[in-house]
Amino acid sequence: MFRHVQQYGGASQARIATAVGMTQARVNEIINGRREVVRLDVFERVADGLGLPDDARHLLGLAAGRERRAGGPVFELASFPEVVRVYQTQSAAAQDIREQARTASEWDVLAVRGLGLIGLKDSMLRPCLTRSQEASPRVRVLLLDPTAPALARRAAEIGESAESLAGGV
Repeated sequence: MFRHVQQYGGASQARIATAVGMTQARVNEIINGRREVVRLDVFERVADGLGLPDDARHLLGLAAGRERRAGGPVFELASFPEVVRVYQTQSAAAQDIREQARTASEWDVLAVRGLGLIGLKDSMLRPCLTRSQEASPRVRVLLLDPTAPALARRAAEIGESAESLAGGV
């Protein structure tokens, strides 16, 4: 995310660091892959600092945003051309996703649960994975780790048991 904010938002590492409450050195380490963000509170601080809308926060497994700072969000998700669509629920996106999946050569999916998207026999994307007379698309899926502490927090946020959510992941 930081790399995209630099590239498409024109922000310096120092500006990003200020917005998300980190040092410039830490932002540099994250951008260059020497450090990873793994704690939920840090993801929340980054989401708040970059002004991510609730749809994008949900994609990261975060609850809806807290009150924004007086100055409003620092960055808008719309400035990232890689984000094609953001859907709060799978049912709200089903038809659009199926239509796009029929012709796409690559899919990048970020989801808390993947069963309804690709895992189940009657999933939305599974019929599009094998195409006659064409090469199957390249698929990358990022799911929430079912053993991560973040899963229990997310389950509590949505009123579900951690075991049930982990089973769905």
